[in-house]
Amino acid sequence: MKFKLIIFIIFNFLFTSGLYAQIQYSYPGTIFSSDSTLLLKNIKVINNRTKQTLYSGADGSFHIDANPNDSIMFVHPHWNTLTIEAYDLPELVFLQKKAIILEEIVVMGNTKAARFKEFHAMKHDYNVKGGLHYSGKPPWYLLSPFGGSPITFFYEKFSAAGKNARRFEKFMNQEIENMEVDQIFNKVSIYEIIPMENDELEKFMVEYRPDLETAQYWTTYDLHVYVKNSYKEFKEKNSQNHINLK
Repeated sequence: MKFKLIIFIIFNFLFTSGLYAQIQYSYPGTIFSSDSTLLLKNIKVINNRTKQTLYSGADGSFHIDANPNDSIMFVHPHWNTLTIEAYDLPELVFLQKKAIILEEIVVMGNTKAARFKEFHAMKHDYNVKGGLHYSGKPPWYLLSPFGGSPITFFYEKFSAAGKNARRFEKFMNQEIENMEVDQIFNKVSIYEIIPMENDELEKFMVEYRPDLETAQYWTTYDLHVYVKNSYKEFKEKNSQNHINLK
């Protein structure tokens, strides 16, 4: 009887240990330059075990799934590669820049980094006041009977505080996207390509403002091509409208 009990305990320990090793956690974070002044986008984030690969967003943020013992690697041609074990992964990741960074690397400057930190502080306040730990987006592993917390999951998912936190994060992400587009597509950058009167420039910007998905990988050359082609279409369209009004 004792022998069977010992076997059962050993089997149960090995089963739960193996299950824990297979649990995937979602690790969020934000990537900064080493001096904290720049939020870095398009940094490749790789789970070396699963080969899952993603890129940091316009605000430097990322979420990657990993086991605690997986190694996470941050890679970009113009920033030094960094590898960190998932269990030791901080929320703020800092990369050292290499000797030369080309003009085409699009990062958010001091003003945008400050704005992001302001949003981050507001998000933190939402979480503290609402008693939230996951900003209303609880990971599924909280439902696990092995070290999970179903009560926390359902509170984050369905409470008014959780819903408000998700609404705020959606607003925050939209504002960050708008800032990123404004950094690329603005009066100064357009005027340097094709000088226009202010009224015409504002109308052109409204009609041909690109979304972030289109503009985020643009180089200076890409912007020039887009503005010139769009302005040609803009003039033709307005010329046609003027003829139709006569």
